[in-house]
Order: sequence, then C-alpha cells, then structure tokens
Amino acid sequence: MESFRLTLCDPGDLDTLRNLSIATFRDAFEAQNDPEDFRDYMEMAFSNEQLLKELENPDMRFYFAWAGNRLAGYCKLNTGAAQAELQDPYGMEIERIYVDAAFQGKGVGACMLGALEALARKAGMRFLWLGVWQENLGAIRFYERHGFEIFGEHPYYIGSDRQMDWLMRRELDGAFPH
Repeated sequence: MESFRLTLCDPGDLDTLRNLSIATFRDAFEAQNDPEDFRDYMEMAFSNEQLLKELENPDMRFYFAWAGNRLAGYCKLNTGAAQAELQDPYGMEIERIYVDAAFQGKGVGACMLGALEALARKAGMRFLWLGVWQENLGAIRFYERHGFEIFGEHPYYIGSDRQMDWLMRRELDGAFPH
C-alpha cells in the first residue's frame, strides 16, 4: 500500500470527522438495522455537539487514517474514565475503527491496528481492547487474525434496539501479527 499515516484530529476537524463518521457507519450498518433506530443513533452519536464534546475530552482521541494524501478512514481511542467498560489504567479501548468504502480490502485496517498498537505501547499500555457487534462476522475474523480474543460481551444500543457486542482484547507483550 502507498504511504500510510495517522494524524490526530482536533476541533477544527469537526466537519470532516462528522462526514466521515456518518458515511462509514452508514456503509457498515445501515442495511442491518431498523431505519428509525438507525436514524436516532446517527443523530445522537454523530451530532456536532457530541463529536465536539468527545474531541475536547483529553481521554478520547480521534485519528484520521491517510493512504498517501487521501483520507482512508478514522479511529477513536479511549483511555482512563473514557473507556466504556474496563477503565484499566493499562488498557486502551479502540472505540471506533472505520475504513472508507473506497479503501476496503486494501490493508488500511491492518495499518491502523499497527499504528494504534504503537501508540498504546508508547503510552505504556499493556493491552488494547474493543467491542464488536456479534453479527459483524467479518470484523470479528479480522480482529482474531490480529491477535484479539473474546473475553466477554456487553449491550450496545442502536436507537432503542439492544444489540450485543463481543468484547475482544489483545495483549501487547508480543509482536503484532500481520
């Protein structure tokens, strides 16, 4: 793949982040969800107010993923109290990792995971963890190929629809598998 890099987002990136968040989430999940629940979730999760609040939280960090000079996706990391479940001082949650449709299957997701691991190691973390919808079998296989293992589950709401996520974890004591 052409050169890859992550860049940290700041409040000035709000419009680009919002547009990319909406597009990638819609591509990934709109067809599998009730239209009303999906719309309600999108309005809540990707509103300017919500995203700005998250961009300004020091325990939440968004990164744009670039393939050459093209925006290829984004991810969101949480530490400390911003983590959804564990809130372990040595854990870092990958809350979101989304690749634009034009870059699906081109190694961007694997590059993002490698870059996120490097960020976690630099911050002194011992593990990465995430939640992934139990019905998103392709994503589950992807994370398993990269050393993540299921360790639990938690509910995740799309509007009023209660769905279940697998909680997956990857220890950072070994080399990142490719």
